[in-house]
Amino acid sequence: MKLLCDTKTKFSRLSEAAANTQEALTKVALDDCQRYCKVDSGKLRDSAKAYSNFDAGRLIWHADYARAAYYIGEASRNKNPLAAKMWAHTAAGIHKKEWLGFTKTKLIAENKSGK
Repeated sequence: MKLLCDTKTKFSRLSEAAANTQEALTKVALDDCQRYCKVDSGKLRDSAKAYSNFDAGRLIWHADYARAAYYIGEASRNKNPLAAKMWAHTAAGIHKKEWLGFTKTKLIAENKSGK
């Protein structure tokens, strides 16, 4: 009896599942992070959808003042009552377990659909 396991195909399917999961998770994480983003004009918050690289799992807020807004000063809560300094870290602290659960569920679903 000969048993053959095509690891190249299996790895390819797993890689595709991981890529799809990463993109989906990054979008979920962005939505959660945006809840805590500082808002004045909305330009900083809105920039994330345009500049983030979802395929690579990178969230990017792009404005001249983005770094300063992220790390310096307390967040005004006039326009966003949940605003926080270091909003992505805040979101990760609050939503990490949800993100892990989402990742597990999505990977399993993606792997099953790739059979």
